Amino acid sequence: MVVRQHPRFPATFFGTLVHQSHLHQISKALDLSLKGCRLESPFRASAGMKVDLLLYFPEEETPILIQGAVVRWSGAHGIGIEFQSIASPHQERLNNTIQQLEVAAGHS
Repeated sequence: MVVRQHPRFPATFFGTLVHQSHLHQISKALDLSLKGCRLESPFRASAGMKVDLLLYFPEEETPILIQGAVVRWSGAHGIGIEFQSIASPHQERLNNTIQQLEVAAGHS
């Protein structure tokens, strides 16, 4: 079993992945952590690409903006993305979202 520094939680969100000013739909969210996510998209990502993400969560009107994220892997199990740094108000909202996912998963 892999022990992760930041636990992943199943998450439901939709959004947009931006690469070189082109918008690509996120077709399915798979999981989310404080430092990354796994998602599905028709976009052909490859390791090392820098992307921006706009993540929309249920009950939220405004997306969480994550700029300068890095694709770590891409394959049959989706696209793994690592968040490098997140602006303060978006980080707070991500922290709150993770806390809600922890409670829902029974990890509190």
